[in-house]
Amino acid sequence: MNAAEDRYDLRADADELRRLAEKAGRELEDAPALEILRWAAGTFGPRFCVTSSMEDAVVAHLASRVAPGVDVVFLDTGYHFPETIGTRDAVAAVMDVNVITLTPRQTVAEQDAEYGPRLHDRDPDLCCALRKVRPLEEGLRGYDA
Repeated sequence: MNAAEDRYDLRADADELRRLAEKAGRELEDAPALEILRWAAGTFGPRFCVTSSMEDAVVAHLASRVAPGVDVVFLDTGYHFPETIGTRDAVAAVMDVNVITLTPRQTVAEQDAEYGPRLHDRDPDLCCALRKVRPLEEGLRGYDA
């Protein structure tokens, strides 16, 4: 696939984006990760990012090899282990990436004050909407892929 020929038009609608993804899926089905990332970065340019839970840094590392300075989006729910935050900080310090940390509108303490403690146990759907879905929807608006 030639990324220059298939460069994504930022004015394209959801159907055009779906067709582009289906075509790439067929053509890149058995491709190595670097080739897929190269296609995505070449096709979407600055509207491409990778997300990472910082469980590991493999995708961030690979993306930095094909798109130095690529945005790596991390969702900090407020419930991460210190080691996870340490991995995020290490990735930002040693890789050629731009780590963007998304956070919910409320801290865990503010959420507890409004909804009561341990919302994740009592109403996991609401907790995920507040701490994951909304921040990701807002934070990923500037990206197409």
